[in-house]
Amino acid sequence: MNAGVNMGDIIFQVFSLGVPIFFIAILLLFWRSSKKKKEQLNVMKKGWTRYRKKINKNMR
Repeated sequence: MNAGVNMGDIIFQVFSLGVPIFFIAILLLFWRSSKKKKEQLNVMKKGWTRYRKKINKNMR
């Protein structure tokens, strides 16, 4: 019996734990950025609507 630590096992464990954590982190970052973009677009849309109403009011 070999009681020593096998480097192959350590590398495999690091990758098998690291890969799912990496993908979960990427998904969370993507979700947060898309949420922020949506909020920014809503703010821009509200601003544009106010601007359009102001222009229409001035044209009357």
